Amino acid sequence: MTDDRQLTTETSESKTEEVSAIKEPKKKKKLKSFLWNFFFYVIFVGGIVFGLPRFLVWSLGTEYPMAAITSGSMWPVLKEGDLVFIQGVKDISEVKVGDIIVFSNEANNSLTIHRIIAIKEGVITTKGDANRTDDNPISFDKVVGRTLTLMGEKPFRIPHLGSVTVFASKLRTK
Repeated sequence: MTDDRQLTTETSESKTEEVSAIKEPKKKKKLKSFLWNFFFYVIFVGGIVFGLPRFLVWSLGTEYPMAAITSGSMWPVLKEGDLVFIQGVKDISEVKVGDIIVFSNEANNSLTIHRIIAIKEGVITTKGDANRTDDNPISFDKVVGRTLTLMGEKPFRIPHLGSVTVFASKLRTK
C-alpha cells in the first residue's frame, strides 16, 4: 500500500515537473512574441509619424503638405479643427478663381487658407467664405499651394484631426 502511494506521489511529481518544463518555454515564447510585436509596432508607428510627412512633402510638392484649419473663416466648407492636404503649385496658371489656396500672410506671420475671388495681372485677391471683406491682394510668390480635392470642387479634409494643432496654437497665443 505504501508503495502505491509512493508511486502515485512520484508520478504526480514527475507530471508537475513535466508541466513546469512545458510552461517554461511557453512563457519564453510569449515574452519573445510580445517583444517582437512591440518592436514591430514601434517601428511601424515611427515610420508613419516620421515617414508620412516626408512622403507627403515629396509627393504633393510643397514643404507644407498638411494644414489645420484654425478659424471659422472658411465655414461651412472647412471647419475649425479640420485637417486639409495641400498640393504645391509652381505657376499662377495652376490656380483659378474659386480655388482654395494656402498663402503666407505677412499681416499675422502665418499661413492663411482662403478662396481666390480674383486674379488680375499676377495679383491674387482672396476671401474667407465666412468673411465679409476681401483680404489684401497678394503676389503669386506668397502662394504655398492649393487644397487637395479628390472628387468635385470640395477640398479633401479630415474632420477634427487638426484639432490638436488648433488647441496648441490657442495655448501659444495666451
